[in-house]
Amino acid sequence: MLLPLAWWTIRSRKASFAGSFVTMLCALALTTCCAVLLDAGAGASPAQGGAEVVSFAVPFGFVCLCVMAFAVAGTFSLSVQQRTREIALLRAVAATPGQVRRLIAHEVLVLTAVAAVPGCALGVLLADGLRAWLAARDMIPASFPFAFGPVSVVAAVLICWVTAEAAVWSSGRRASRVRAVQALGEAAVPRRRVGAARTCLGLVILASGVWGLVAIGSSDGPGAANTAVSMVMVLMAAVGLLSPWVGKLAGSVFGALCRALFPAVGLLVKANLGAGYRRLGAAAGPLSLTVAFAAVALLVPQLKWDEQWHQERQRLVADEVVRGDGAGLPVAAARTAAAVPGAGAAVGATGTFVNVLGDGGGDGDGGGDGDGQGDDAALGPGGMAQAVTDGPLDAVLDLGITHGSMRHPGPRDIALSADLAQRAHVGVGDTVTLSMEDDRTEKARVAAVYTRSRGFGEAVLPLRLAARHLDGEQPLLDEVYIRAAPGAQRQLADGLRALHRAEPSWRLLDHAAYRAEALRARDASMTATYLLLLVVTAFTSISVVNTLVMTTMERSGEFALLRLVGATPGQVARMMRLENAVVVITALLVGAAVAGAVLAVFSRALTGSAVPHLPAGTVALVLGGAGLLALGTGIVTTRIALRQSPTAALRGAG
Repeated sequence: MLLPLAWWTIRSRKASFAGSFVTMLCALALTTCCAVLLDAGAGASPAQGGAEVVSFAVPFGFVCLCVMAFAVAGTFSLSVQQRTREIALLRAVAATPGQVRRLIAHEVLVLTAVAAVPGCALGVLLADGLRAWLAARDMIPASFPFAFGPVSVVAAVLICWVTAEAAVWSSGRRASRVRAVQALGEAAVPRRRVGAARTCLGLVILASGVWGLVAIGSSDGPGAANTAVSMVMVLMAAVGLLSPWVGKLAGSVFGALCRALFPAVGLLVKANLGAGYRRLGAAAGPLSLTVAFAAVALLVPQLKWDEQWHQERQRLVADEVVRGDGAGLPVAAARTAAAVPGAGAAVGATGTFVNVLGDGGGDGDGGGDGDGQGDDAALGPGGMAQAVTDGPLDAVLDLGITHGSMRHPGPRDIALSADLAQRAHVGVGDTVTLSMEDDRTEKARVAAVYTRSRGFGEAVLPLRLAARHLDGEQPLLDEVYIRAAPGAQRQLADGLRALHRAEPSWRLLDHAAYRAEALRARDASMTATYLLLLVVTAFTSISVVNTLVMTTMERSGEFALLRLVGATPGQVARMMRLENAVVVITALLVGAAVAGAVLAVFSRALTGSAVPHLPAGTVALVLGGAGLLALGTGIVTTRIALRQSPTAALRGAG
């Protein structure tokens, strides 16, 4: 009985459900894309790039799911609010609260079913396009099998449906609980009180977001970067729940300001903002999410890169760096480079991974066999490390050592970054147990603690120590750092050119070439981030447009009444421009506040300063783009609403 009624409601109110349909269509496309990629990646072998696809799809899907929940909640809630009079009439003709809630749930089900086929088809096409894009940039092998089952598609539809049902539950519950006479009154005059449960939940989530920011501030830079976007989602969820209070505060402040600056039109603006504070909060929500997410997604990697390159410039004191075109350089390359005429020092390095085990973390024998097995329960902090060949390390790299020395390290002497040493609660002179790449352990002595670890590694250890854990494979060097003897820079350059002619696969990099390669590596690593930002920003932009169109078109009857009592279309348009400006300013302030809090805490964890260096161009692009999108949408929608004659608009509103 209720399912046909839900279908009839959607067909008879296409304009009211159009925004919800578009949002659900985009949500299904993004969710299906992530589900299909996860399914295909899980079924592919490591050689086919399955692990790379899964590692890309998991964070991509998490962010898309959070943004989708926010957008769907906003548009579906607005759709329910716009039909308050219709729901009130149903209550007046003896519909029970349960029937009203089930009707709204059936409407969501019908809308999800209608959007499922085109949304899932778009999602599959998007997933195939992403697969081809990743393969074209050598991020996954071209042989990656794009094979998935129906379960992933069905799961995507179920996720979107459940999310939408949860989004409208609060609005449907409130609409069904009021008495029929009260409901008819609320249809004419919006309810003034904000629900206590919603407010309490919003405050709890806000408190958890603040706690998360405190945790970011006490973590290391990479860990802070991984949780920065998550904190944006948590804080924006709190903003969404507290949006009526945001709208009430913004309406009071900006309404009074408009009344003072524009006495005639400002009076109407102040009255509208005071009565429609829920509409103001709902309209500002998606736009503030766009601003906050875009700012953090763009600026966090930029801050990381700036700090990493700042430390790299201080760390690299070698005159030349040698790299290989293939898998790497042989260990003998360090000795060969050291023998080049004019070379004062040459040290090779290769990347590895270590963990500092806690008490009882292993029984490494300390004699070099390293056959003890690490205990997962005692696995301590760790990270990327650099295994270096014998030689004067401080002659080619200035690690910013604060305690100890690596001038003449012993066979079991290591250096730890200040962050790793703090997390492992060790210092210079302590003996630690390291879990190596093959999960076997080694005893080592902390000989130094250094500060310039960004983009380099959390530990430095002898290559001979790390080579014991390669299962018989010969170690390969990532690069060799070469420092010229005093006054022998030209002689070194000539000798290295001769070496390059003898070994064409060995690439010689001076400081400028080294930076150019670092920039190319940064751009390659940022490609996936920019893609995620593009997709999510497009989705949130659609949500912004939907919300603004819905909140403007529902006021066609109000515009008609104003024109019938003597207001000109120009005066109504000016009133709406002021209201749209208030929406934009509120959204920009909220989004900037959320992004600013996250960026300040992240900057403090990364650099020690809570004042991040923000590129003016990027900030202007985020704020200006979001503002122009919202203002343009509001102006165009108002013009469309004013094209109708007042009498026709009143008939449509009724």
